[in-house]
Amino acid sequence: MATPVTGSFTATGQSATFQPVVRRMGEGRFNVALYGTFIATVKLERSFDGGQNWVVCSKPDLSDASFTAPTSFIVDEPSAGVLYRLNCSAYTSGTASYRISQ
Repeated sequence: MATPVTGSFTATGQSATFQPVVRRMGEGRFNVALYGTFIATVKLERSFDGGQNWVVCSKPDLSDASFTAPTSFIVDEPSAGVLYRLNCSAYTSGTASYRISQ
């Protein structure tokens, strides 16, 4: 399993990157948790080119994976080598803690 990425946002910025272990297609499931009391916007992003370019992930309803309140969900990545990170793109106050783990 991949090493968990944990931390918190008290300003805009990005988390460290997380690379899920994908043993076979469809076996790259991992957890994302965002918690705390905060006024901020945090987006889940992924990169297909080693972190050179980042794309905001989409939720099943095809809206951006952009969060302004605590949340927890499971992501299923079918492709090996994809990097993920959280990006706090707007920050007003509080602490937005996070954990990405497999």
